This record gives sequence, C-alpha cells and structure tokens, in this order.
Amino acid sequence: MNYTHRLATPEDSQAIAPLWAGFASERANIDPSMKLKPNFDYEKYVSYQLNKPLSYCYILETQINNQTQIVGCIFIYFYDEAPPPTLPAEFLEEHELENPFLPRRIGSVLGMYVQPEHRQPENIQLLANTAIQKAQEMEVSDIDLLIAADQKGIQALLKRSGFTPTAVQFSKHYEILPNTNSPNLHPPHPELDVPEPPLPGAIPLRDPKTNELVYNNQDKPVFIYPITDNNGELIKTSKGLPIYPTPLRDPQTQDWVFDVNGELVVSPIFKDDKGEIFEHQGMVQFHPPSYKMQGGKLVLEKDDAGNYLFLDVERDSQGNIVLSPEGLPIFKQNSLS
Repeated sequence: MNYTHRLATPEDSQAIAPLWAGFASERANIDPSMKLKPNFDYEKYVSYQLNKPLSYCYILETQINNQTQIVGCIFIYFYDEAPPPTLPAEFLEEHELENPFLPRRIGSVLGMYVQPEHRQPENIQLLANTAIQKAQEMEVSDIDLLIAADQKGIQALLKRSGFTPTAVQFSKHYEILPNTNSPNLHPPHPELDVPEPPLPGAIPLRDPKTNELVYNNQDKPVFIYPITDNNGELIKTSKGLPIYPTPLRDPQTQDWVFDVNGELVVSPIFKDDKGEIFEHQGMVQFHPPSYKMQGGKLVLEKDDAGNYLFLDVERDSQGNIVLSPEGLPIFKQNSLS
C-alpha cells in the first residue's frame, strides 16, 4: 500500500475530524485527568485549527477501494517567545520582568494520529519528518514536544532524529464539585485591537501568519460578513445561527486570497435543488475550490478572466444530487492529477 502526504486545507476538516476524535480518545486514556467533553464538535474544531495563524496540518493519504482516503494527520504550530514589535512600552516592561530566559522561536506539535492499521514505522517517520522540515523552514530555534511516558516507539524515533529528553512531567488530578465558587484564575489582559464593524455581525479578518488585521487596497480593515438574502436579511442555519462564508487561503503561502478587484474570495454556499441551504449534522456546506498542479505545486484554479473556480456537485443519471453514505454532497473531481 502506497502512502503520500500533503498540507491539509479547510476542505479536509470533515475527513480529519474522526482522526482527531481518535487522538483525543487515546489521549484521555493515557491521562485520566483529561476528560472528553460530551458531543464535542471535532469537525468545527479541526476547521478552527486549520484557519489559525501559524498552525499547519499535514495529512497521510493512501488508496483504499480506488479512493484516496486520509488515514493520519499531524498538527503543528509555531510561536515566538519574544514580544511582538508593536507591543506598547508598558507591556514590554512587564514582559521583560516575567521572562528571565532569552526568547526562543518555538515549533511544537498539537498532536499526531494515524489509524491503527496504518501505523507502520515509515508512516510515522514520514509525518514526523514533514513536521521537522516545516519547522526548519520557519527557522525555529527549538522544537518542544510533550510525549506520553508509554510511547516508547515515538521516543525512539525522536532520539534517532536528534531529539533529547529534557524533563519528566508529573500530574495529580483533583475533583472539583460543579458550581463551586472557586477563585478567579483569569489574569487581566489589554484591550484587543478589534475595529468597529461596519455592519452588525461582521468579523475582522486577520493575517494567518502574524494574527494582525488585514487591510485592503484602500487601507481599510477587511471583514467577513454573515450571508444575507436579496433583501438583506440574514440567512440562518436550522439552529437559528448566522452563516459566515469560508475565505480561501493560498495552498502554498496560507495567505488569504483576493480577486483582481481586491475583494476577499470566499467559497459559495451550497444549496439543494429547492434552493435551501444544505446542512450536514448542523454544518453548512460550501462549494470547495478547484485545485490544479502548476510547476509541481498545488495552486487554486482560475478561468481565463481570472475568476477563481469552485467545484460543482455530482449528479446521477436522473439529475439528482449524489450523496455519500454519510449524507454529504459529492463534488466533481478537479483537475488535480
């Protein structure tokens, strides 16, 4: 069985979600103090992680029954212990007082999971090497990992890759009764640089690398607006929640994508043949973007006029929308080969 890997996109959230549920379950079994939330939405969690700045996910794929399936993943993230250059002087002094060590540029792993039947050493090594290569690309000074004591295989792999054990973590769990009036453990924090939204419900867009506000060619902050109908009324989910479109990110740079007019490009919402919003398990579905290989790299596909292309839904011989066994719409294959 041949395996490949690639950088995940937000469109992979649904396929990655059960893997991350498996990771969380194994993590809870290792550490009894880590208790899973009931009915946790792993798909929304994965989508959130994929859209966070300086957060990346690489997936392991293989062919099963002539279909490409995601069988493993590794989430990594990066941060700088040095204060940002825009930090006000009063907070810079506080930062210096709290940190006796020289700041580092850190790469870390949120978690890695491979389905048990695909846990060959070479697959684990493939994901680990990919994460290390990304850390080197980001020019980190250190890679910090937290490994369970009984994960001897991972420990041996890391030692072969030049890692050294630096600490042993101990933990002790205390049960706290619900509704206990415990002391507040949340420190005060400065006001966030959130601009005044031009319309109710608008969310400011931030740079995926720096978390700073994104500005358009008119030097105004860019916002994501909830979807409305032709009369300007909010289109809501079956639970009465507003719907926000999914902005496109460049698969190479992870930057937000803008069209030739400087407008933010978002995925169009998917509607059924009755014009109704299509939902699956409470999640609104969108048309995924089309990708192609260009110069050996995965890029977003555009038409001759420079408009970004999105995939249409598959239909059967009677013209009905084709759904997967799980009830999700199946979109046509793009030009990726």
